[in-house]
This record gives sequence, structure tokens and C-alpha cells, in this order.
Amino acid sequence: MAFGDLGSSGLADFLAAGRFVDELCVFIHIPKTAGSSLSAELARLRPPYHNIHRRYFDGETVTFTSMEEEIATFVAEPELADARSCSGHFTWEQAAPIRAARPDARFFTFLRDPVQRVISDYRYSRTPTHPTYRETIARFPTIETYVEARETQDKMARFLLPDDVRTRDAIAAFLNQNYAFVGLLEMYPLSFNILSRLLGDNLLPSEHRRKTENTQDNEVADTPALRSYILDHNQRDRDLYDIAHQRLLAIRDAWRTLRVSEVANER
Repeated sequence: MAFGDLGSSGLADFLAAGRFVDELCVFIHIPKTAGSSLSAELARLRPPYHNIHRRYFDGETVTFTSMEEEIATFVAEPELADARSCSGHFTWEQAAPIRAARPDARFFTFLRDPVQRVISDYRYSRTPTHPTYRETIARFPTIETYVEARETQDKMARFLLPDDVRTRDAIAAFLNQNYAFVGLLEMYPLSFNILSRLLGDNLLPSEHRRKTENTQDNEVADTPALRSYILDHNQRDRDLYDIAHQRLLAIRDAWRTLRVSEVANER
């Protein structure tokens, strides 16, 4: 079973046939999609868990290790054979060595409304929590300049898809075939509960981490004009989110009915 089967088979069959209790569960953590909270949940639900992350070093400038070398280190570890989950800010293509070393790996991710994710990413990048926040403030004096930069555009799509997957139909096909599940921050209880069922449990979320602090450097007025501007510069993310959103909306009523039935049976 993969994400596409949720649309074709319905929720009950998807949950029955799509469970991956013993496989390696790989979470592609897109920045500012509540992934820190979800990673904490994953570490609790699916140990042994590994957080794959770039290390950074302070000096005259901040330097980072590469994600490729961090993944290579993870793949070379003897613990890989027993790992049951991992996550990190890596892309589908960067994760190729994980798929080669663990052919059983099942991938999932969570998305966020593209406008809200871009605003949150911009705001976070201008706080002292971000290692290069001073450089970001200097380079992008306004959110419009941030939105216009090519490296900030379609970030969700660039994490999840090969570069040549561009049309809406191609995006849908890739998601349907290669991801076990795609959740949404805006539908977090439903998304988390479905994921937990696929992992062999039946839980609602409990963790919430890393809310971006408010500073004088990261204030943003969320206006209709800004929303339109962000969407115009993030068409792949717009299609990606809409595909997943429509898929989850189609099974929301079935999920609610299932939850009501379970609660009634517990009484």
C-alpha cells in the first residue's frame, strides 16, 4: 500500500493493508511543518530512532557538515540494521543511500499551507535560534525579497520530489507511488492518528515543540496581497499541498465516524 491507495481503496482498507510495523520508517522533515513535534513522537513510538542532522561550527563564519555525509555515516553504522525509524531535513534524492541499504524503508512526510510555511520559515530564519540569522536579516530585508529568492521557493516540493517532477499529474503520481503517507499540519490530529495506526498504534498527538519566538526582526503582516505573492512564487508547493489536502478531505468523514465508534466502544 502507498499514499495513492488511500484515494482508491478508502480509509478502512488503507489502514488494514497499509500497516508497516517492522519496516524502517523514514520521515522527511520539511522545515516549519511541526516536524520537531512529530520527530519527538516518532522517537517515542518507533525506537530505535535516529535523528539525521547537519552539524554546525561557529567561527568567523558558521560552517556546516553536509547532509550527504551525515546520511553516509548513518548508513555505515551497524545500528542501521536494527533501526526502526529516522528523520531529518533531507530530500528524497539525498535519501537514496537509505533506500539502497534498507529496501524495506517506508517514507512519509507532513505538509503545511504553503503561505503559512513560507511566513513561518522566514520568521524563524530571523531569530537567534537559527545559526545564520544575522546573514539572513542582512540578505533579505523584507519577506518579499525572501520570497523572490530561488532557494526559498517550492521548498516542500524540492524536499519530496525529483527536480523533473513538475506538473500536477506527475506530482500526484510520484506521491501516490513513493510515500506511505502524507499528512497535513492543518489536519494534524487526523493525520497523526492515521500515521500512528499505520505504525501499529491508535494514538492522538501529544507533543508540541519549537514555536517560533516573536522578535522585532520577524514581524510579518499576513495580507491577501502577500498570500497571492507567495503562491505565485511557489506553484509546485501549491499543487503538492492541494493534492494531499484533497486526499485527506475525502476520508475525513470516514475517520471521524471511526473515532466516534471507537470512543463509544470504550464506554
